[in-house]
Amino acid sequence: MQAAVYLYLMLLLSAVAFFVLHFIAQWRFTTLLRKRYPDQWKTIVEADTGRPNGMANWLRVRRVLRSDAPALFNDDTLNRWQGWWKRSPWFAWPCWFAAMAIQWWAMKQG
Repeated sequence: MQAAVYLYLMLLLSAVAFFVLHFIAQWRFTTLLRKRYPDQWKTIVEADTGRPNGMANWLRVRRVLRSDAPALFNDDTLNRWQGWWKRSPWFAWPCWFAAMAIQWWAMKQG
């Protein structure tokens, strides 16, 4: 039973770490894009209304991250953070579901 507790905690903490990495990767990608490519950043920020809007900017950055556009910069750092942004949920969700399965199993055991 003690091994199950350690496995549960490891999976749960891993899932949380990968979810946090997902948000850190987006923040880091945005920071690098804003610093290294200010003209392209301005295009993202002022796309529709001509003035910055927090939620709209967040959605636009997510659209850019989902696309193949960052590869056009030939910037390895941007590509690396985009890759982490794309892959981290694929690592987080299985860890989360496995931890929930262990919790369910432990509750059934009594």
